[in-house]
Amino acid sequence: MVSEPPSRERWIPVTADEHAEVLRALEEVLESPHFRNSKRYPALLRYIVGQTLSGHGDEIKERTVGIDVFGRAPDYDTNLDTIVRYSAGEVRKRLALHYHEVDVPIQISLTARSYRPEFLRKIETFNLLETESSVVTPPALEKTEPDSAPERVDRGAGSSHPLAWSIAACALLLLAFSLGRSIYRERTDVLGAFWSPLLEQRLPTMISLGGVVLSPHSSVGTQVASDASDINPYLSFENGLAMGRVAALLNARGGDYRVEPTAYTTLAQIRENPVVLVGAYNNPWSMKLLEPLRFHFTPHPEERIVDSQDPNRSWQRDKTKPFGDTADYALVARFRNPSTNSIVVVLAGVQRFGTDAASQFAVSRELLEDFSQQAGQSWREKNFEVVLRVDVLNGRTGAPTIEASYLW
Repeated sequence: MVSEPPSRERWIPVTADEHAEVLRALEEVLESPHFRNSKRYPALLRYIVGQTLSGHGDEIKERTVGIDVFGRAPDYDTNLDTIVRYSAGEVRKRLALHYHEVDVPIQISLTARSYRPEFLRKIETFNLLETESSVVTPPALEKTEPDSAPERVDRGAGSSHPLAWSIAACALLLLAFSLGRSIYRERTDVLGAFWSPLLEQRLPTMISLGGVVLSPHSSVGTQVASDASDINPYLSFENGLAMGRVAALLNARGGDYRVEPTAYTTLAQIRENPVVLVGAYNNPWSMKLLEPLRFHFTPHPEERIVDSQDPNRSWQRDKTKPFGDTADYALVARFRNPSTNSIVVVLAGVQRFGTDAASQFAVSRELLEDFSQQAGQSWREKNFEVVLRVDVLNGRTGAPTIEASYLW
């Protein structure tokens, strides 16, 4: 009996048990790496499947999805706001990636230019091949003389082949070992552990850089570039280094990214994409999103990192010493922002030396190993903040060291 490759047919679930099968298949999809770290795409997929099963599939339109799933106003302009079309495209892509990796009895499909899902059920078909090898006739037992040569028996299909079984068993063991080693390496790689929440979303990561513009109204001659009208803000050399380090790491691990000044970064982008915020006092988004957390920056002109759980604890530069010979401090944070449900990474220093140290920490396997030993393995799945110190001598920085950390 030879099995043909499985085929699938469109299937309309009718009974309660069939609906339950589809819902179980849906939950398996939503628990996959392609969906579990997102809020938007599971919401869209759950909505259209639920509407279809309840008999309202014909009512699934772009506008109704925008209103019911994404909270848009009833009269919103679908030509300007393409969130439904973009999200549906991502759902299609992620479903294809998921089903490429697993073989399941029921698949959920979202065809192009449609928001109504289809359900595909696997059909197993078999062909009986009537060949001589498919039926084995035991050889007749004949009486032979003791000194006659043994008769060679040709084993047909269905006979046991010890050598073949041994080879197959070895191949399976090697495959299991290879997969296990790959999974172990991914789980134990500290760089992968730090950046995987961003990379697993398979969306472009926004690298948002703090900048300044010239200002005659400022005592130092510059002010934070916080308005989109501030064209081509000035970026520090350390901010540029941070951007290059992060971009190189994301690129090496197959991630996509976009770079833009913080003045151009919108709340919608932070909500829809993972984001890396570079800089503190020149990056209003860093200041805003860090403010509710335990460790955060105080407003200008104090310029220090404080601990909201210990008012007597803070980190700031010694302003009595020359700028290029004073230790600086930095904050590295990775967390899911509760208001946007997006992954945010902040690499920010009290001054530019600290920002440089923060980006070094985030891309250094050795520094992350030190943090992992101090924090324990649980940091990989949690939100966390790390306060760093970096010594500065003659404008040159040393290796950052950990001052404090917090996980939640």
